[in-house]
Amino acid sequence: MISLENLAKLGAIVSSAGVALMVVFVVVLISFPVIKNCNESEKCSYRSTAPGELQSVVRPSFLAISLITISAGIMILRFSRWLESKRTENDTKH
Repeated sequence: MISLENLAKLGAIVSSAGVALMVVFVVVLISFPVIKNCNESEKCSYRSTAPGELQSVVRPSFLAISLITISAGIMILRFSRWLESKRTENDTKH
């Protein structure tokens, strides 16, 4: 079974990975701006100037994945701290 300390470290690592994904997203957006194309019927489309390999980074799903990864890491970290406090609370009662 994984220790609570290792579980907290895992949460921090997962959250840091999500932050790294978000940094990549922001760097690509700043480096390769998005172009807005509007036609006569007032419909607009948005296209990134990023090269083909980075097109997958400039998508809302990539941003969602990074936010979910950050949230999951924080949830794991907080869960480990909650378990630790429950364990300490039970140890002091006995």
